[in-house]
Amino acid sequence: MAWPGPIPSSRLRLASVYLAVIGVILYGAGYGLFGLLMRANWTAVQREVETLAGTLHDSLKPLLPPEARPSPQLARVLPGLCLVGEPCPSPPSLLPRHAVSITDPERFYVRLLDRRGVLIAHSPGSPGDAPRAKVARPDTVWSVVTGQGGERFLQYAIHLHRSHTPAHQGAKPTELDWGYLQIGRSLRGLETERERLWWATQTIVVLALLVAALASWWLSGLAMRPLLAAYRQQEQFTADAAHELRAPVANLLAVVEAHSTQAPADQPATREMLGVVHRQGQRLNRLISDLLLLARLDAPEAAGPSEPCSLVQIARDLIEETGEAAAAAGLDQQLVGGEQDITVQGTESDLYRLVSNLLLNAIQYTPSGGEVVLSLRRERGQAVLEVQDSGIGINPVDQQRVFDRFFRSDPGRSRRQGGTGLGLSIVAAIVRRHRGEIFVASKPGSGSVFTVRLPMSG
Repeated sequence: MAWPGPIPSSRLRLASVYLAVIGVILYGAGYGLFGLLMRANWTAVQREVETLAGTLHDSLKPLLPPEARPSPQLARVLPGLCLVGEPCPSPPSLLPRHAVSITDPERFYVRLLDRRGVLIAHSPGSPGDAPRAKVARPDTVWSVVTGQGGERFLQYAIHLHRSHTPAHQGAKPTELDWGYLQIGRSLRGLETERERLWWATQTIVVLALLVAALASWWLSGLAMRPLLAAYRQQEQFTADAAHELRAPVANLLAVVEAHSTQAPADQPATREMLGVVHRQGQRLNRLISDLLLLARLDAPEAAGPSEPCSLVQIARDLIEETGEAAAAAGLDQQLVGGEQDITVQGTESDLYRLVSNLLLNAIQYTPSGGEVVLSLRRERGQAVLEVQDSGIGINPVDQQRVFDRFFRSDPGRSRRQGGTGLGLSIVAAIVRRHRGEIFVASKPGSGSVFTVRLPMSG
């Protein structure tokens, strides 16, 4: 589909706005989901470390020596740990690395400190035996420390207690503050998972943005279709208006030019030319008046005063006013259903114009000897007005455009009778203004029926 004028750039801007809004939402949702997943993983790691620290504490409490210092007794309790100040060879197998074999030495380390925070034992390769290793204070519960090779650990510290049984019989055992237990868990797996989740989130968001870009372009096209229709209607209206105005203006110029070549004494020719000028001027005046009326009806803020209006009275007045035109055309015109008063809320002058245009349109397109019937009735809380003629009818294709501006099913006939091509357009605009509906039913050669439904007042 070709998009004329400024519409392509407007569509691009609208699609860009759609995409920007969707992009912000997608990135916000993706970043929030990423944060929730990482928070859940971090919480799981903390729980794992807390559980392991509690298990180690309960296992070591009854076995600890009286004093928190490097000693053979401490070495016997913890054969897998290295005492400070003594050699710390790597164990030959995985089994004896820790006395309490519940920690994975590839991911965890254990450190023991006395009550002053002085290191007394540690796992091989823990941050405590690395030069310039960043180790947190012993009273810091949670911390992130850096070990050998820059590997990061989540470290958890708790007070380590020693069970003490008094010498005299019957006394309750007590717990003495022995020092600190620090256990660290490697964050290598968590950081790998973080990077994987990050790139997965970015990939999903980018793919979603590509889909959103296509959807934005499609949605902007849907949103611009009414504007495109209005733009094309405006173009057609401009072309039709120029065409309609060109004919009477050209006639006026031709008459003026012809009059300039006539002799001053040729009075009959002068009167005839002035009559042509007058008729063309009247046609121009009617066309301009109809255009101004359509502009007023299309403006939402330009509605006239609303009041209860009797459709029956309007119909009776117009049947009388158009009776002369119907008689001149050799037509029989009648009103059906005018016994009951039918009142609608609206602008009386506009409703007069509505009924008048429908009657004049029927008279214009009905041959001599035909009939025009205006009928009124109530139906389910609506006022129904119908104008039926026995005229030339309308082709099915033309019925879709009969309310378009400047459209004529028989252009030559309408122009010969002085029509502007705006009568039914004005009728449709008035019906819309009064929140009603209009329909046409017609067969070529069998006449037409125009039906108007308007909400009744009260």
